[in-house]
Amino acid sequence: MNAEQWNDRYPIGTLVLAYPGVRPEDDANDEVLITRTRTKAQVVGSGDDVVWVDGHGAYISLTHVDAVSQEQWEQARIDRDATTTARRAALLDAIRTRPEQWKPERAAFAMKQAGFGWVSTRTATADLEALAADGHLTPVTEVVIRHYDLKAVAR
Repeated sequence: MNAEQWNDRYPIGTLVLAYPGVRPEDDANDEVLITRTRTKAQVVGSGDDVVWVDGHGAYISLTHVDAVSQEQWEQARIDRDATTTARRAALLDAIRTRPEQWKPERAAFAMKQAGFGWVSTRTATADLEALAADGHLTPVTEVVIRHYDLKAVAR
């Protein structure tokens, strides 16, 4: 479907499932956004038909956006919430097993090992923050260490 066809069929605010990475048939564990459109579809300089959605800063190709019914949209949110709860419980179990210094990269790796597929560091960060907000973790901020580079000499 091209941008003109999309705009004829769907107004701004249409409920969608958007796949900023790859479609679920290519990788069922990749990120899915349960959102709505925030612009009309348009053709960008590369020639791709795209649309912007709430909660994502870049455009997404129309080949990676599916308009859905209210019922499908709500079910996707319920499924996501159940998955999030299970993923956070598995992460907390991993942390309790090895409680030292959990950073998002390590959390993402632990969730992959627990069977949740690929998890982005953004998702892992949100999970760590949620566990901290629930009182399970204590956030620790380390002082940034300054480094120095060799100064370029003008010739």
